[in-house]
Parts: sequence; structure tokens; C-alpha cells
Amino acid sequence: MDKWFTHDDPVQFLFLNDVLLAPVFLFLVYLFTKSYILKKKNPIYKKYFMSALIVRFASAILMALVYQFYYNGGGDTHTYFTYALRIRSIFYESKSAFASFVFLPPHDKFLITKYFSVGSEFFTDVSSNIIIRLALILSYPLGNSYLLISFVFTLFCFYGCWKIFSLFQQLYPHLEKEFALACLFLPSVCFWGTGILKDPICLGALGTLTYHVYKLFFEKTKIIKRIIIIIICLWLLKVIKVYILLSFLPAYSFWIIFRYKETIKSNFLRKTVGPIIFIFSVLFGTYILYKIAAFSQRYSLDSIVRTAKDTQNWLYYSSQLQGGSGYSLGNVEYTPIGLLKAMPKAINVSLFRPYIWEAKKPILIPAAIEGLISLFFTIRLLYKAGFTRITKLVLSNPEVQFCLVYSIIFAFSVGFTSYNFGALARYKIPMMPFYYIALFILADKEKTPEHSKKTTGVKLKPSALIPKIG
Repeated sequence: MDKWFTHDDPVQFLFLNDVLLAPVFLFLVYLFTKSYILKKKNPIYKKYFMSALIVRFASAILMALVYQFYYNGGGDTHTYFTYALRIRSIFYESKSAFASFVFLPPHDKFLITKYFSVGSEFFTDVSSNIIIRLALILSYPLGNSYLLISFVFTLFCFYGCWKIFSLFQQLYPHLEKEFALACLFLPSVCFWGTGILKDPICLGALGTLTYHVYKLFFEKTKIIKRIIIIIICLWLLKVIKVYILLSFLPAYSFWIIFRYKETIKSNFLRKTVGPIIFIFSVLFGTYILYKIAAFSQRYSLDSIVRTAKDTQNWLYYSSQLQGGSGYSLGNVEYTPIGLLKAMPKAINVSLFRPYIWEAKKPILIPAAIEGLISLFFTIRLLYKAGFTRITKLVLSNPEVQFCLVYSIIFAFSVGFTSYNFGALARYKIPMMPFYYIALFILADKEKTPEHSKKTTGVKLKPSALIPKIG
């Protein structure tokens, strides 16, 4: 009978307890969600919350089925779950070893090698280790079910996406439907923002950080709670994927400081301090970048270049062996000038590729279609507005500046290092909502600039722009 329930298996991670427990879990979430929506006064909850959540859970189930039957139980998501199962079994072998794996940093190489042998290096990787521990902790209250643990990861990612949506919807209420698409219903984000993986945790933390930092600065409510949440999100991103912070914080700090400038009542003073704030924000962003890079030597320039080169070579070689889902940026010179030359190609591959004819596997076809749609909207916007007008619109709107600067930096970082379309589709999801938000704001301003200016209230206090919804 035990063979029907969750156990360590090299190719299987879905079992009978997943089938039995998943409907119960979903029903309880449904009841809680209905009660939660009724308590909210903002109508966007009734419009989008339940439907978006249903899409996320359906995506989580689809992803589990894809990895179980299309990839024959392969992939990182199965690996993380397998390590969690192994640690559970260690409890019956050695209580002290179990406690070490659960509560202590993965520094005891002798102990780790003893219990994980060839998999010790994977377990000692800090970013992988945190995902394994999260899955392990959740496995106890969730009946050791992969699917239920995946649902919790999915819920956290959805929470972060909802916070991005609610923040920008409050700033631009007339773009509600567009932002719902960008944050809640984008296919790649819905699919890859699920499963026992790093990506849903990172996107959830990023969205939560975006929302609560803004609220902390401009509403000054629930200060202690928000600070705790911000610290947790910063820690998660720093431990799991610090390059997200390297891309995000400089752009975000500029946005916050620019928005703070708009609270100055005097028009003359506001225009006078504008250049000073711009210079300060650039210096502040650079300082943040320097401090994080100094703290994590892995992300110094030399380490990034060396790691990128090694990763590119391996991923491109392995992808060719496994069916040709790799891509190349051509001959890259690993110098500052060489990286600048490679930047347009790397950004292009993150935003718009794989092209339709490059999708050699069925699993890549949705990514190719989404990339084609992104390319169409981008070219259409540039064609209708013109490069000069688009530049003026970007320079006049702090939200667009933030979203585009972050998206471009992030697109370069993942496009330059992934070298595999399958991995890239997953790695780039923390960027996609922000890129589409920028496109929708630009399209709106290009179409009806007067209406957009009145609606967004650029010259009002940001605290007045965000209604308090509790």
C-alpha cells in the first residue's frame, strides 16, 4: 500500500495522496477566498481575485503534469522535492543529523557527504538549500504532497503579483484591465510562477517588496509590519537570486525618490531640486549595487563574467545534446565594451525570443507566441508614437522609467547567461509584469496624454494617489 503514497522515486513525484488531498486543499482555499473577498471594499477583488487564483492553481496542476509526464519526472522541481523526502527519512536514521539539516547552515561537509554523497554540492548551494528547507517544512502539515506544497509556492507568487497589480491599479485606475493582464493572467508568469522552484518565491518576494516599500514611504501605516515583511523579502531575494536585487534596487530607488519629489508643494523648488534628486538617486542606486556586489563576491564583475562564460558554454552544449533548445549571442568579448555590444542581443532574446521557427519543442511554442506578441506591441508602439515622442514620454513618467530600467537590466542579465530557451522562459518571469506595465502606460499616454495626465495625477502627492483599502 505504501507504494501508492509519496516516497523517494527517481522518476515519480505525483502519488495517490496528491489526488486525495488536492481537492480538499482547493476547496478550503475557495471558502477562505470567498470570505476574504467579501471583506474587501475595493471592487477589483470581486472582478479579478478569484478568477486569477483559479488560473494559478490550474497552472500549478498543469505544470506538475508536464514535469511528471512530459519530462518523465525530471527537472529541478523534482530534485528539490526529492531532497526534502531524503531529509525526512534521515529523521529515522539520526535525530542529530536531521536537526542539523533543518536548522543549521549547510556547512558540515562531512555530514552532508555522508547522507547525500554525489548530491552534496547541490544541497550546499545556499539558494537551492532554502527551497529544499521550505519544501521540507511544508511537507509535514501538507501530508507530504508535492502538489499541495506546489500550491503554497503558487499562492506566495500570486500574492506578490496581486500586490504589483493593486499598486499600479491605484496609480492608474483606468488601466485596470491592462494591468490585470500584465500581472495576473500573463501565461508565462502563470505557468512558471508555480511548482517547487526558486522562481515563484522570487517573484512573490519581489512583488511584495515593491508594494510594501511604496506604502511605507507614502502612507506611513502599519510601519512595523511592513518593515518586517520588507526585511524577509530582501533576505529571500538576496539568498535565492541576488541578481534580481542588483537589477531592481537602483531603478526602484530612483522611482521612490522621484515620487517623493512630487510631494514638494512649490513648483519652483520642485523643479530646482529635480536635477539634484536625479543625481542623488543615481549615486544611491550605484551605492546599493556596489554594497550588494561587495557583500556577495559571486556577483563582482569578474565573477559575473567568469560565471556567465562557463554557464553559457555548458548550457549551449547540453541543450544541443538534448534537442537544440539553446541559443547563441555570437562571439562575445568578455570585456566592458564587449558586454555593451552584446547587450542589445541579450535584451532581445529575453523579451522576444524564441521566435516561432526557433521553437523546436512543443513546450517552447507558448513562449514563442508570447514573445511574438511582445514584439508586435513594442514595434507597434514605436511605430505609432515615434522614437522621439516615446523618449519624451519615458523621461516624463517615473513609473515607466522604473519599469523599463529594471526590465532592461534584468533582461540583459538573464539573456546573457541563460543560453537555453527553456531555462530563459522560467528565469525571466520576474521581469515580465513590469515590462508590460511600462508598455501599457506608454500606449495610454501616446493615445490620450491629457486624460492620462489627469488620471495619474503626477503633480499630486503620491499618498493621495493611493486609496487606503486596508
